[in-house]
Amino acid sequence: MHGKNKTICIAGKNDCAIKALSYVIKKYRKYKILALPNKTDNGVDNWQKSFKKFAKRKKVEIVSLNSLYRRKDLYLFSLEYENILPVKKFISKNLYNLHFSLLPKYRGCHTNYLQIAKGEKKSGVTLHEIDNGIDTGRIIDKIDFNIPLNSTGYDNYKTLLKKSVLLFKKNFSKIINGNYSSKKQNLKAGSYFNRKSINYKKIAHLKLIRHNKITHNKIRALIFDPYQLPIYNGKKIKKSIFKDKKIKLFYL
Repeated sequence: MHGKNKTICIAGKNDCAIKALSYVIKKYRKYKILALPNKTDNGVDNWQKSFKKFAKRKKVEIVSLNSLYRRKDLYLFSLEYENILPVKKFISKNLYNLHFSLLPKYRGCHTNYLQIAKGEKKSGVTLHEIDNGIDTGRIIDKIDFNIPLNSTGYDNYKTLLKKSVLLFKKNFSKIINGNYSSKKQNLKAGSYFNRKSINYKKIAHLKLIRHNKITHNKIRALIFDPYQLPIYNGKKIKKSIFKDKKIKLFYL
């Protein structure tokens, strides 16, 4: 598919979807540009700006998922889109996702929390083709970065947002022009977690603090100010520092 006969749709939420859409508007106005916000996006800015509000302000057409199925010229990029895309309903096969882990590890949900809670030293974003599975498509590219020992879940998520935009910009032109390569995932070397695998309200209440990295990682993984903070002895923890084999907690 050549020339202007292409439709670019950015699907998702938060700063990553906004910056991806902004990039396409500035650099690729010759294409038809669409926005697919999450259903939970009410058009109001909160701890992250509203993708829906931004799209409206930029006069980008906001579409429903159903309206995209019959578009032959579609290139869809998911950046934190909330639903699994029903690939079989799409005529176009140009469907791509930026997943917040280094695939094939941590497919599915809770990727940010799990990487820290399990003591991973590296995090990252993976750009992959969307297929019928959950984050199982062929890998196009990755960006990784080190996870500092005392960074929180919130710290890591903000870095993931930034890296996803960099990865999107790096590969967008190659994808649109059809000159990228991809590699099949080794799913046996990976892991998968569904939405029900973590109950944050339950695990946020800490009963015992053991002075080891395992406990420290679980505490800092839960520190995500917009949604929850871990609680110990009735007090909310805003920071955990691990030094000299001891945990030092800072409370609100």
